Amino acid sequence: MYIAIYDENKNHITNIDNVTHDLTTRVYDPDSFTAEGISDTDINDAKIAVLCDDAGNYDYACFADEIKPDNRKRKIKGLDFKTLWDTEVLLDFTVDGSFDARLSKIFEKVKAAVFDSADAATRLIPVDVIIPSDTTDTTETYGSLQGSYQFVNAYKFLKCYLKYYEYNIESKYDVAAGKIVFTFVKCDDRVEINLSDFIHELTTTSATTNKAVATIKYNVETPETDADGNIVYTDTQKTDENGNPVFNDDGSPVYIPKYKPRPSTLATVYYYRTKNNDIVQADASGNVAGRLYPVKAKYYESEYLADAQFNAVNELANARYVDNIIIDNNVVIDPLDFSGYRLYTKVDLYYDGKLYKTLPISEKITTLNGSGKSTKIKLGFKKILLTEIIKS
Repeated sequence: MYIAIYDENKNHITNIDNVTHDLTTRVYDPDSFTAEGISDTDINDAKIAVLCDDAGNYDYACFADEIKPDNRKRKIKGLDFKTLWDTEVLLDFTVDGSFDARLSKIFEKVKAAVFDSADAATRLIPVDVIIPSDTTDTTETYGSLQGSYQFVNAYKFLKCYLKYYEYNIESKYDVAAGKIVFTFVKCDDRVEINLSDFIHELTTTSATTNKAVATIKYNVETPETDADGNIVYTDTQKTDENGNPVFNDDGSPVYIPKYKPRPSTLATVYYYRTKNNDIVQADASGNVAGRLYPVKAKYYESEYLADAQFNAVNELANARYVDNIIIDNNVVIDPLDFSGYRLYTKVDLYYDGKLYKTLPISEKITTLNGSGKSTKIKLGFKKILLTEIIKS
């Protein structure tokens, strides 16, 4: 294999030959790429690295974050194209009718904030973003953002929607056109495997949040008023920081207002995560099929209900698919090659003829060295001892 190196003006600089590499592509989190190869050219202006097979077919591309020379050897560290989304932007919905709750319109709003700004440097290398039409009404889950504005990290904001609606952002470099292409993908592929065909270890999932509640933040110093709108006061006189009574200019005492207790009718939305990793909105009783026990709840409050909803859903979305099943494909009855499956392909894991778990492919780790090419597939999103299927 070889790596074609381009500068920020999309000009081809050189090729690095006889490449060995380690590549991990991930759902949501940044990819990682390191490689070594041979080149006689000093590479000072590298910006894009394109990994190709010996026939010149495209395999992967990323930013050339660092290239270190060692005689003729070149060591490369890559940077995922998704880093372009990792920037703070303004999402402004204060103009009448500026908020469109359809999912694809949310994606397009963030895309415009990142790539269609007045900052010309964001378009130094052209970017295409392909967003399929998805008319899903996000207000059913997230509420309305109309009338609000916020400065957010574009990718962190996107991830909440990506995780809940099960989308992933795929990236590619179009060499002929000299542009980076992002595609929002909802992968509906599925594959079934029987755990009895593998040497495996089953471990129960650690307890994580399975209930999240969003509500309005209440100001405990909201004064109580009478029928005419006048503030109601207590019989207790207000004192200063030294404990001395406080008086009005006319000499009359200043009394402490009577504050309203937190109303039980404040807008509140309840979300529950089920055994099937669905996130379901319901009422306070939580009468939802497949509820997880024991209950692990978190509460989120904000001045705007939609902000609290966003954080509550994000909490449960981050807790999805964190199961831990280790499967070693080195010793199998019926070997399977998962390297061709896309990220977020759902894998139905059967045990003794019954469906045990369904987990998505979250990582693909490819290594090319002197021993040949190997691929490791991870299922689920547990950070430590993540589910893995190893293909030797």
